[in-house]
Amino acid sequence: MRAFSSTMDSGTYSPAFRMIAGQTERLEAVTENLANCTNPGYRRLQVDHKLFEAALQNFIQSPGTWQEGEQFDPISVDFTPGPLRCTSRPTDFAINGHNGTFFVVENSGRELYTRNGHFQVDAQGNLTNSDGFAVLGPNGPINIPPTTDLASLVVDESGALRSHGKILDVLKLASFPDTTRLIRAGTTLFSTPDDMKPNDPPPDAKIINGSLESSNTTVFDEMAEVISCMRAYEACQRMIRNQDETEGRMIQQLS
Repeated sequence: MRAFSSTMDSGTYSPAFRMIAGQTERLEAVTENLANCTNPGYRRLQVDHKLFEAALQNFIQSPGTWQEGEQFDPISVDFTPGPLRCTSRPTDFAINGHNGTFFVVENSGRELYTRNGHFQVDAQGNLTNSDGFAVLGPNGPINIPPTTDLASLVVDESGALRSHGKILDVLKLASFPDTTRLIRAGTTLFSTPDDMKPNDPPPDAKIINGSLESSNTTVFDEMAEVISCMRAYEACQRMIRNQDETEGRMIQQLS
């Protein structure tokens, strides 16, 4: 069998091995979901079971010609909103409504987008996210005057930041009708391709003060995903082994 394996047509096996690699990617995605299930604004990595099942069935029906495994990529981002959680913290903000609307932060002059509204004020009075990136308003980074009592800081539904009734700045929001084109740029950060520009937020996107949007993943769903992934991986192994045994018997009969 070893002599047979060394002369085997790699075109038969590369798609199958690509499917096994796909299951490894699935497991990595589930692991990341579990690690970030308590991270505000996290968007779970979604695994497309139907794609794997269709590819596997296609291989079973025509193993000699099947090539779909080479393009097999079941991972996408699920932008379903997570539940809102009250924190009563003045610099925690959540977007309630349209799931394609994001806060805007800046890193080295580059705009990034996030649903994680867990912000803080640094020593210079700049409003930043947990990575230290500046939170943007319409005219640039938001700065809170040092004399401001943060306990008095409130935000209205449009994103206007006020202290004792005085407007300090406005949280900049960006909206995208097609979230499938967004590119992951961090755990809770996204960027856009060069030809994609943000829109103004829709009327149903409201800012809530003293709250955070929780991750849209749950431990129980991800544990079930782990079991499904392991079973799919075992199916890929059996698929390769059966193909190997079938071609081995054919060679023995012809030799």
